[in-house]
Amino acid sequence: MTTTTINLRPKCPKCGIQQPLFRVPQDWRQLLFGGWTCKKCGCRMDRKGNKIKVKK
Repeated sequence: MTTTTINLRPKCPKCGIQQPLFRVPQDWRQLLFGGWTCKKCGCRMDRKGNKIKVKK
């Protein structure tokens, strides 16, 4: 049996800072699918803590 876990407080993949439990979405993607923007380095990550590329 396989289980999928979602990390409630991931660490930033770029600088290693643990993200807060409560967050304010910075864009539509974070609003719909979850995710964080690191306050220290600005790295954006998905709900699992993986770095995502931002199109400019």
